[in-house]
Amino acid sequence: MSLDVLRAAADRIAAGERLGLATVVATRGSTPQKVGARLLARDGARVAGTLGGGAVEAAAIQDAWRAAVDGAPAVREYALSSATDEWGLACGGTMVVFVERIDARAREWLEPVLAATSGGEPLAAVTVVSGAGAGRRLLVRDSRATGGADDPALGTEAVALGRRVLARESPEFAEVGPVRLYAEAFGPPPALVIAGAGHVGRALAGLGRFLGVHVTVVDDRAEYATPERFPDADRVIAGPVPATLAALPAGAGTAIVVAMRNQDLDYEATLAALRSPARYVGLIGARRKAILVAERLLAEGVPPERVRALRAPIGLDIGARSPSEIAVAIVGEWIMLRQGGTGAPLRLEDALFARAAGRGGAG
Repeated sequence: MSLDVLRAAADRIAAGERLGLATVVATRGSTPQKVGARLLARDGARVAGTLGGGAVEAAAIQDAWRAAVDGAPAVREYALSSATDEWGLACGGTMVVFVERIDARAREWLEPVLAATSGGEPLAAVTVVSGAGAGRRLLVRDSRATGGADDPALGTEAVALGRRVLARESPEFAEVGPVRLYAEAFGPPPALVIAGAGHVGRALAGLGRFLGVHVTVVDDRAEYATPERFPDADRVIAGPVPATLAALPAGAGTAIVVAMRNQDLDYEATLAALRSPARYVGLIGARRKAILVAERLLAEGVPPERVRALRAPIGLDIGARSPSEIAVAIVGEWIMLRQGGTGAPLRLEDALFARAAGRGGAG
C-alpha cells in the first residue's frame, strides 16, 4: 500500500537514511499500477512498494535513486508499449512517475500526512512535480494551507486543487501554465455507519469488517444494538438515531447507510445523514419510498443537489434478494463511487467475442 511506503520512508529517514521515492502521478492506457502507487529505493534497490515489476520498475528504481543522490526531482514517463495488437487493443500504457529525494527535510510533510491517516485532520498534499519550485508541497486543509510555492497565483490554484481533491477523495494531476501539480488526499481509513440494526445491517457490518473499514452501527433499540448481535462492528451505539448521526465525526470518506424499520424513521435518519459531509449516503427501500423521502427532504429545505446525491434506492442492480446479497450491492456501489468506476460489466464486447469465436471455430 502507498501508506506503507510512506511509513517506511518516515522510519528510515528517522534513522538517518536518504532514499529515493517514485510516485505514479498519472497514467494513460492500461498500466500495472494506478495513480498513487509508490516505490522507495536505496542504493539502487527497491526497499518498499512496487510499480508493478518488470523493466518499468527497474527503471523507476534507478531514477528514484538518482534523484536521491543528486537531489533533483524529476518527472519520468515509462511507456509499456505504444503498439496495438490485431484486436485493436493497446498492448500497454504509460505511467507518469515523479521521483524525488526523501531525507530529514521530508519530515515537514511526511509527519502531517501520516498524522492525518491516524485520526488527525484530513489534508491534501499538493506537490509541484515540474516547473518552478519542483518538489515543493502545499498542505491543504479545510481551514488553512501551509507550505507550498512562492508564486501567489500558483498558491491559489494549488489550494483550489487541494480542496477539490479533499472533497472527491481521489488524486488529481493538473497543469497550471508551465507548472504541473499532483494532489492527493490523506485522512482516516474509510468508515461505514449503519443506521438500523436489522438483518441487512448485520450483513453490512460483516462485509465492512472483511474490507477493513471502521464500522459503526446505530439503532434506537437497546435490545438490537448490542456487541453480541454485531461482533464485526467496531462500535455499536444504542440511542436516538438522528442525534447520534449528527454527533458522529463523519467525513467525506464516510458511508452512511439508512436501513430503519419504517418510513418516518428512515426519513429522520436520512435527513441527519445528508446534513453530514459524507459523500455516500444511501437509503434502503422501494422507489416509491425514495420519491416520498425526496419530496420531504426538499420541503425541509435540503439543497436539491444534496438530495439528488442520495443513493435511493441504494446499491447496484445485481438482482439482490437476501440481506447478504443486498449488502454486496451496497458496498459495490460505495466502492464504485470512491474509486471512480462505472459499474458497467467488464466482459468482452460482442464484436470481440464474435472474432474470438470465429478464430476458435476455425482452429
